[in-house]
Amino acid sequence: MGRTVLLFCAALLLVALPGAARADGDPASDILYTQDVFVPYPPPAPPQLKALKHTVAAAYAQHYRVKVAVIAASSDLGAVPELFGKPAAYARFLGQELSPVYVGPLLIVMRAGYGIYDGGRATAAEERVLAPLAISESSANDLTVAATQAVAKLTTAGALRSKDIRRPQVYPRPASGTRGSSVRMVYAVLDDSERTKETVRVLAGARQLVSIKTKQRQALYVRAHNVTWRVPRSLPKRALKFCVVAVDPAGNKSPSVCAPLTVR
Repeated sequence: MGRTVLLFCAALLLVALPGAARADGDPASDILYTQDVFVPYPPPAPPQLKALKHTVAAAYAQHYRVKVAVIAASSDLGAVPELFGKPAAYARFLGQELSPVYVGPLLIVMRAGYGIYDGGRATAAEERVLAPLAISESSANDLTVAATQAVAKLTTAGALRSKDIRRPQVYPRPASGTRGSSVRMVYAVLDDSERTKETVRVLAGARQLVSIKTKQRQALYVRAHNVTWRVPRSLPKRALKFCVVAVDPAGNKSPSVCAPLTVR
């Protein structure tokens, strides 16, 4: 997918995020706001990209967190080309850009080396793992392979331990249904642990009609969650609302956010 299309898609996602921080012309912060991997343009070959995404997903499966930016040229830095060749400085910059939604290990991979940032917290454990790793080439493929190997080693060493302090964010979508049938209530969840459980309440004014609790499950903004509720036949036709609260494994809780639910 071309850089223009990628940035257009990212822009659409950010428009859907109320209060989202904009990226100030930095392509990686657009992409990493809702995803875990940013790669350069032209992109690496599909096998290398797939391997990196798989390795990052494996880190999350072990209850770690990490986002990765692979930078092959100054053009990959958008409005901050002066940070090319300075992975540590760029890691700090990008980490601050992402801080409204993500405070955790952030790995930068450039020909000049690795940068690691964790919201201003100590990164000595990660740096010890990265120190012996060398980057010999500067192509997108080579840098992506280097990123994959670095994430694997960080995960194996248990070096990605980082306190989760960001609460989930929920984005419910308006719903409608018919009395006597099931209504599907859809919402997206954005959380840097990528695992949450939710409570969904249907309200008629201040009166709660039903409360539905989900089990903990994977939470990716690009994959919406949903719950269903069978609307009683006796319920009058009226405008309701459904409200969602998400909780991550660290106990961080989102505010309750509501969307209209129309019953016909």
